[in-house]
Amino acid sequence: MRIRRDLMFLSGLLLLVGCEKIHSGDDPVSLSDEPASSGIYVDGECIVPIGSTFMGGGVADPNKGSSHRCHMYEQYFAQGPSWDEVASVVAISGFRYTGVTYSESGQFIDYIGISGAILSLDAPLRIPLEQGKYKGGCEQVSSVKITNYNPGTVKDRITGDMNDDGKIDIAISLKDGRTLRIHYRGKIPYDGYD
Repeated sequence: MRIRRDLMFLSGLLLLVGCEKIHSGDDPVSLSDEPASSGIYVDGECIVPIGSTFMGGGVADPNKGSSHRCHMYEQYFAQGPSWDEVASVVAISGFRYTGVTYSESGQFIDYIGISGAILSLDAPLRIPLEQGKYKGGCEQVSSVKITNYNPGTVKDRITGDMNDDGKIDIAISLKDGRTLRIHYRGKIPYDGYD
């Protein structure tokens, strides 16, 4: 119990000091690969750190494909929190169609939602995608580029425990000239929802 508490305290400290500043215009790949660099950046400034990320999905009809979801939280959580109790700062969803070869990073993503507080908006920023490609549909966004969308490798196939090598990099160009970046490094466990 004490080790778990100490780990949570250490993770919290890393989040406080971890969200590092980058220069405007830098490629999101040039950010640190350390988990402490995880955050949502606007024009190179970390607005909100990302403490934990969880992925999941399901298969309703194997002939059609499988759904995908990802929730990113400012706080660190050892297990995925209840969606109705803790709001995520980023929500991503998509669908992998049976018979389609997915060769690009995040190619199956159909939606990115970002907390409105990040950009001081009254409502969440809702970005529709078509299998990873932005074709319009959000009045604040001009383009979306998904550089990395990798949940990482499995450490233990029996327990489903993941290694700390998950990578997410998404750059969103806004019509007002700003650039919003979602950058995450670290463990991306299964969210535990059916």
